[in-house]
Amino acid sequence: MPTVRPARPAVPRALLPLILTATLPLSGCTPILNGLTGNLTLHPNPTAPAVQGADRVSGTYTGTGRYGLLNNRYRLVLNVNVAANRADGVLTNTGNARSYAVTGRFVPVTDDGGSVDAELFEGGRKAGTLVARVRNGELRGTLATLAFAYDVTLTRQP
Repeated sequence: MPTVRPARPAVPRALLPLILTATLPLSGCTPILNGLTGNLTLHPNPTAPAVQGADRVSGTYTGTGRYGLLNNRYRLVLNVNVAANRADGVLTNTGNARSYAVTGRFVPVTDDGGSVDAELFEGGRKAGTLVARVRNGELRGTLATLAFAYDVTLTRQP
């Protein structure tokens, strides 16, 4: 009976660490290596600025949405996770008490602001989108529902 030998690896074992290290930035693992220094020691990323940025953006916003002569009052309870680039919350039309779940992306631009690109859901179905810029305690943008696209201006409440 013939002896079956395992196939020889195409790359010598001594070169594998070098190849893996060289391809690591291409593999999507680079966020894990943030803070890697020249002497190959890992330092944790400071999270205080990200938390402070979220604290400056997260909160309750109230204001109006305008479409021509039509004005609606809105309240948005927004929760931002800067590290995960997430924005979630609840948007309520205070005139008719309809509420929408808000979920989407938050991209920080400054220490106290950024952009929100989110979808609105009511009862499990998509009800619209919110695309806005948050800066200095004010959220300005477009709230697009199935019927209208409102220009919204909401101010963060203390």
